[in-house]
Amino acid sequence: MSELGNQLNSQDLDTVLASTFKTVGGRVFPDLRSETGLLDFIAVVNAWRSTHAQAYGGIIPDTGTAYSVTTSSTDSPVDLVAASNNEVVVVNAISVTNAGGAAPVPFLVKLGDTILAMGDAVPSQSMPVALQYAVSVSKGQTLTITATSGTATDLTAHASCVKSCQ
Repeated sequence: MSELGNQLNSQDLDTVLASTFKTVGGRVFPDLRSETGLLDFIAVVNAWRSTHAQAYGGIIPDTGTAYSVTTSSTDSPVDLVAASNNEVVVVNAISVTNAGGAAPVPFLVKLGDTILAMGDAVPSQSMPVALQYAVSVSKGQTLTITATSGTATDLTAHASCVKSCQ
C-alpha cells in the first residue's frame, strides 16, 4: 500500500474531508514512483463519490426538523438554527408568535451579522416571516432572532428546516 493509503486507511467515508487529502497527500506528482499513491487516491475519491454524490446538492430524505425558541430579553439574539460539523441546514420557512395581548414585538432575523428579515409580531397572533429564498446555514453561521423592543418573553420564533448535501 502507498503512503497515502496507509495514512487514510484508518478513516471512514463519513469523516473524510477535502482538507484531509490536502493534509495527508500534500503535493501529488504524476510520475512512476507516485502511481500507487495516485491509484489509492482515485479509489478513495470513487468510494466517497459512490456514497455521497447521489445526494450532493439535494435535500437528505427524512431530515425535516422544526426548531422553536422564545426570546428572553430585549436586544439579546437567540439561536434559532445552528448547524453541526459537516452539516448544512436549509431553512424553508420562519414564523413568529406574539403570545402577549398588549403590543407588537419588533424583531430581527439574522444569519450571522446579516439581517434577513425584520418586522413586528402582532399581539395574540402567529405570522410568517417573509424570506425571499431558502436560507442555508452551515457551521460557523447561526440563524438568530432578536426582540428589539417590547416584551421579549412574548416572542417565539419557529423554523422549518431540512438538511442538505452542499
